[in-house]
Amino acid sequence: MDPAGRTALVTGGGTGIGRAVALELARSGARVGLLGRRPEPIQRVATEIASQDGEALPVPCDITDDRQVTSAVAMVRAALGPIEILVNNAGRAHSAPIGKVDDVTFDELIALNVRAVWVMVRAVVGDMRASGWGRIVNVASVAAHRGWRYTAPYTASKHAVGALTRSLAAELKCDGITVNAVCPGYVDTPIVDRAAQVIADRTDRTEAEARGSLASLNPLGRFVTPEEVAGAVLGLLRPEASAMAGHSLIIDGGSQPV
Repeated sequence: MDPAGRTALVTGGGTGIGRAVALELARSGARVGLLGRRPEPIQRVATEIASQDGEALPVPCDITDDRQVTSAVAMVRAALGPIEILVNNAGRAHSAPIGKVDDVTFDELIALNVRAVWVMVRAVVGDMRASGWGRIVNVASVAAHRGWRYTAPYTASKHAVGALTRSLAAELKCDGITVNAVCPGYVDTPIVDRAAQVIADRTDRTEAEARGSLASLNPLGRFVTPEEVAGAVLGLLRPEASAMAGHSLIIDGGSQPV
């Protein structure tokens, strides 16, 4: 079955990869719930979807707060129907030497990048089991497959998402639910903008030079686009992908050998 006529929920749906995924879902005929901490970005995406004759509901939500998640999921379910597609996109990156990472920062990264994925799955899996069909796609990172200096908490969180993906896939496949992950390299999003700014602040390079350095890590010589990641996500929702479960698709232009 295609996404058409189904209800999808996208976390971090206001910018970057989340926005691109939401737009593609709507174009495929899905009704789209948009979660995000900031109301303005998700409202803009909902308006954009409506302008293309799609249906979307923006719900401000901090997905690290279980009560907000419960309320937001109930709102989407009441307005758009049972949730059969979940894209866990929300997350944040962080870079610093181990001596400069405090406990609060570590805990915040794990809460958003890992625990919230688990909480979101738990909140919607009942709908999927009831329908006998579900698709869960977790947006991880190429960091789930390797390690870089100064990114230990972030890398640990993305490895954990990969492990969650595999374990949940094994548990839920018998219910007609597939769970997979996409693992982008550097994507042209606000996260990369912030990373370039950090590099520029710590070195003698300009922000443009820092962006160029990051882009050069991709053999394509450019950043991955949000739309390219969205295309991979949509591919995992197609009937032809029903045998795929527990996979982590690397989308980085070939910078990560497999």
